[in-house]
Amino acid sequence: MKNKNEANLVSFQILLTRDNKIVTEFSMLPENKVDDIFPLEDRPLMKTILRNGKEKMETLHDYFQKQLNALQ
Repeated sequence: MKNKNEANLVSFQILLTRDNKIVTEFSMLPENKVDDIFPLEDRPLMKTILRNGKEKMETLHDYFQKQLNALQ
């Protein structure tokens, strides 16, 4: 169970569905929401985390999607 003081900034998952399909999921907090949520002093760090997370995780997500599609 998630603590109410926690939030998902960037995530990547490889899931096995109930019907035995493997799927990938990539999600992140939209960067344009950072200013609405975080204090001014935390915003540069959060935006950097989101940009870097998107760059790395989106590439990984695309890679797995291509590999899984090729196997079907």
